[in-house]
Amino acid sequence: MRLLRGELRKLIRRPASRITLIIQVGIIVLIYVAVAASFRTLSQTTTTNAEQSRAGIRLLLTFPGAYAGVIGLITQLGGLLAIGYGASAAGADWGWGMVKVAVARGESRSRYILAKLVAVLLMIGVGMIISFMIGVLVAIIAALIAGIDLSGIGDGSVVGQLPEQMLRGWWGIAEEATIGFAIATFARSQLAGLGAGIALYFVESFSTLFLPDVVRYLPFHVASSALRLTAVGGGGGGGGGGSTALDPGLSLVLVTVYLVIAAIASAVIIERAEISG
Repeated sequence: MRLLRGELRKLIRRPASRITLIIQVGIIVLIYVAVAASFRTLSQTTTTNAEQSRAGIRLLLTFPGAYAGVIGLITQLGGLLAIGYGASAAGADWGWGMVKVAVARGESRSRYILAKLVAVLLMIGVGMIISFMIGVLVAIIAALIAGIDLSGIGDGSVVGQLPEQMLRGWWGIAEEATIGFAIATFARSQLAGLGAGIALYFVESFSTLFLPDVVRYLPFHVASSALRLTAVGGGGGGGGGGSTALDPGLSLVLVTVYLVIAAIASAVIIERAEISG
């Protein structure tokens, strides 16, 4: 607990924590403002395409389905940002010599790196909750701007499922962050970890064009399909592409497997690393 508290204090003070959250919230706000503005503009057009676009926007902004839209948006954006955040947290300590200091104090290497990882995942959870609250508020404002009724906002059958959906979303993002964390630990560099993690993310996404039945079992796709978002057409997924999503239960198991493997890899890497001087 001492190590965990120390890592949380460090992450709270680091600019990366604030910048990552600001980027996520900023993009969410921009998307909903643009959607609301588009709806008002399309209302002045009577073409078939305009009608279809309005129907899609209305589906996104109509509660209770809008809750699923917010969670889906958070997990899509959050997955990519989490890779960078995890890589930044793991790689920065190598550049600043913090790993050397911790080892010199007699800390267990694996306990040190795993405490840092847990702190990263907890910070991501807090950021996800903040993003969700802001996202719902912005969705409400966008719906009001578009003139869409808010009568479904208190639907108990959907609101009651939100904690489970948030936990599933967080666990998927945690898996992606852990992969970025492990890559940066291996590379001993936040930039290398960030670059390699994002490259893997996009390679997996584009691979759906060629190997859709294989890609759906890979880390970033199972993180998306672990959600049970059915209220908004297509559900929430981070780069699902044209592949058929796995069953959410199986996806959750695979997410856990990938997360554990990446966490163990981080611990093994730091135990075997040569830390001189």
